[in-house]
Amino acid sequence: MHAVIQYIQYKWKAKGRHGTHSPFVYDFVEQVLMNKNPLKTGDLINCPTLELKYENLLNRIAQHYGYHSILQLPLTNDVMMAPSVDMMVLDNNVPTQWLHLYDQYSVFLENESAVAVLGIHQSPEHSVAWSKLCKLEAVRMSMDMYGIGLLLFRKEFKERQHFILKY
Repeated sequence: MHAVIQYIQYKWKAKGRHGTHSPFVYDFVEQVLMNKNPLKTGDLINCPTLELKYENLLNRIAQHYGYHSILQLPLTNDVMMAPSVDMMVLDNNVPTQWLHLYDQYSVFLENESAVAVLGIHQSPEHSVAWSKLCKLEAVRMSMDMYGIGLLLFRKEFKERQHFILKY
C-alpha cells in the first residue's frame, strides 16, 4: 500500500523539463530521461531485481556522463576497488544498510560521481532511508524518478536542491 500512495504523490509532484529551473536538470531530462534511442552495446549495469526501464535508465545515466567505474552495493563477491568510483548503485533489497554502505564507500566518490539508489519508495523503510541520504551534507542535488533516486555531489551546485522528475 505504501508504494501505491508514494506513486500517487510522485505523479502529482513530478515535473518535466519545463518544470525545472536548473540547466543541469533540464539537460538531464532532455538527454537522459527523454532519450528513446537504443542503448549502446556493452551495458555496464545489470540489476536483475530492477524493472527493465529503470535498468535502462541507469545505463543511460552511465553513458551520458561517461561513468565507467560502477560499484554495485552490497558487494556479492570480491571486487577490485578502483581508486575512485564514477557511480555507486545501492541495491533496493537493503534500505537499512544504505547509510552504512554510503559511509563505508563514499571515500571513493569524487565531485562528479553519482549515487543511484534503487527502489526508493518500495516500502516505508525505503522512503525513510532515501530521505536520510538526501539530507547528507555532501549531497548537493537529489533527483527522484520514483523507481530510482540519484544523488549528486557537484560543488558547483551552490544550493542544495531536490527534484521530482517524470519518468
